[in-house]
Amino acid sequence: MDSQTRILQRLNSITNLPTLPLVMQKISAAVRDPKTDARKLAVIMEDDPAVMARVLKIVNSAFYAGAVPVASVQQAVARMGLRAINNIALSTAIFSAFGKSDDDMFDRREFWRHSISVGIGAVVIAERVADRLTRTYPRDVLHLAGLLHDIGKIVMDQYFHDEFLAALAKARADALPLMEAEEQVFQSDHARVGAWLGAKWNLADDLNQVVRWHHNPHSAGDNRCEINTLIHAANYICNQRKIGDGGDTAAPVVDQEAQETLGLTKKDRVAIADAIAKESEKSEILLSLA
Repeated sequence: MDSQTRILQRLNSITNLPTLPLVMQKISAAVRDPKTDARKLAVIMEDDPAVMARVLKIVNSAFYAGAVPVASVQQAVARMGLRAINNIALSTAIFSAFGKSDDDMFDRREFWRHSISVGIGAVVIAERVADRLTRTYPRDVLHLAGLLHDIGKIVMDQYFHDEFLAALAKARADALPLMEAEEQVFQSDHARVGAWLGAKWNLADDLNQVVRWHHNPHSAGDNRCEINTLIHAANYICNQRKIGDGGDTAAPVVDQEAQETLGLTKKDRVAIADAIAKESEKSEILLSLA
């Protein structure tokens, strides 16, 4: 039996893996239905007042520039659209799916700060290099992709805790990228583990490809390479500036093909890092849910 088969067996043996709330599944199905309108989505979300309250809290926050308060899901949809409300609801569900951890070696609050900041960074980069991109990526899509990109680390920390801590220790002692240390200790890495979780949760394939290939964006295929490249570059800049803490202590390495695609100079990266740090100040509303 090869190592990947063994890892899959271990992952599939997890008996208490969090699931997304039933209301989230209903929301996602409704958003895919062209007949769904704001009223129908509101009826679905009213079945879970906690989810509805969290979504309205985020929509009304500085993070989404909620200058004019909205008091209902219908108003939120009118402002942001069905898909955006779905993505915001999914973000809140991801935060609530995994409990807090007090381990000094892997600070989950700083992990979430890093993940949120990568999403913010992807937005900043996309706006800066818009003329180089083949399409426009909505803010909520990039925010969610950033939030999810390292989700495999949470799975490893929660269900294979000792091995994950051993990988963190090895990465720090040997100045290795965390992915390399994970491979040596666990015979897999957080990108593969995260993609396994994404498949279990039936995440949209575009999102799951970001989880799987954010370190190697050009392995994702032509139609998904671009968003992977944005997340990869934002991850690199956040790691370089140490905005949040994803667990990596080695000097970050940027994919050269991604670098050429975006054409970012050192001056660009400094300006982007400053913008991320400033925008991240508005993300406390999200961190309060973590």
